[in-house]
Amino acid sequence: MLCDSFEHGYLLAELHHPIMAKNTKHHDAVKYTNAEFQWGTKSGKEYLDLEPRLTLLSEQSYNVEMRKHSFRAKLFAFFLPFLNNRLAVYKW
Repeated sequence: MLCDSFEHGYLLAELHHPIMAKNTKHHDAVKYTNAEFQWGTKSGKEYLDLEPRLTLLSEQSYNVEMRKHSFRAKLFAFFLPFLNNRLAVYKW
């Protein structure tokens, strides 16, 4: 709908891995609510199949920033960089 409604633009999407969707009850943002993650993506490239007019410009794990603040985050960023939420930037 965005691509049909606007000649060009950018889409910023927060993505998470399918493993996170299966473990909603442990996620800080929703564990005290009735919310559930229904699905996740291993890569932002998966969105390109949904809308071929999109181009993935970048995809960055939040772990890259978080590793500056704790040892646990450094380990997480090194061993499982895309398991945490990611910010994907698309254009059309």
